[in-house]
Amino acid sequence: MALNHVASNENSGKANQNRQIFTFFVEDMMFGLDVENVLMLGQDVNDIQRLPIEERGFCGVTKFQGAVVPVLDFAHRLGIPSGIDSKTELLNVMTQREQDHVEWINALEVSIKTGVAFTKATNPKECAFGKWYSKFETRDETLQELLTSFEEPHNAIHALGDELISLRDNGKEAEALEILSHARSTTLRRLRALFNRVKDQINGGMRQVLLFVTLDGKTPRYALMIDEINDVMNYTPADYQSSRSGALGLINQIEHVIDGIYTRKNKPDCLYFDINKMTDIDEIMKTMN
Repeated sequence: MALNHVASNENSGKANQNRQIFTFFVEDMMFGLDVENVLMLGQDVNDIQRLPIEERGFCGVTKFQGAVVPVLDFAHRLGIPSGIDSKTELLNVMTQREQDHVEWINALEVSIKTGVAFTKATNPKECAFGKWYSKFETRDETLQELLTSFEEPHNAIHALGDELISLRDNGKEAEALEILSHARSTTLRRLRALFNRVKDQINGGMRQVLLFVTLDGKTPRYALMIDEINDVMNYTPADYQSSRSGALGLINQIEHVIDGIYTRKNKPDCLYFDINKMTDIDEIMKTMN
């Protein structure tokens, strides 16, 4: 995917000029660079050749029109989790929370049959999933819609606890087990299907692209591996705040590559980075020769 590239001395990255910024997300942080520094977007992540070079975030090299181009994982270069890292963690959470509810049903069955105390959460807001669910936020609208679908079956599962223990305590063990068996094949099955749909949605978003960065508009300086492309946004000088002032100094992990912030009402702040501060590409190229 090529971008129309128009270099201009009057739009050379100075804060006193109107600018077109190519933006992308790392989780909830939006980053940007001048459109004039974007050469191309590529999908050939699997073609990256790995090299034994010890450099933070260095992935290897790829080819651009026959030229060897170093590839950097943008997030890992900055020392922050990438979108892939976060999605992998989220997949692990979903797998564990699904298993929690299988074990919850199994523990309830044991309690009904043996009379041992049932100690797992009967309040859906108090189980590990319920606590996670109440705090989780995402910009993925499909994922958010899927998670909303959990409320009814999740509440129904937890409502079984007090109901079936009460039946057991009143000598109605067989009735309790019959209700539990039905819930296992219906409500729990529905809940597990939702977990699988969520995991499919997460897996479907685990695609990275290569952002080829240029200084001259013709040749790539290096390629950045990024997770989620956003849009090209237009900013005015009034939208800009230098990294040498204001709250940006608090972002200690990434301030070494950030030149400033572009802000706009009702939009995420755009962390504008200097492509020359990402790494010493010349030094990396020497180690490959």
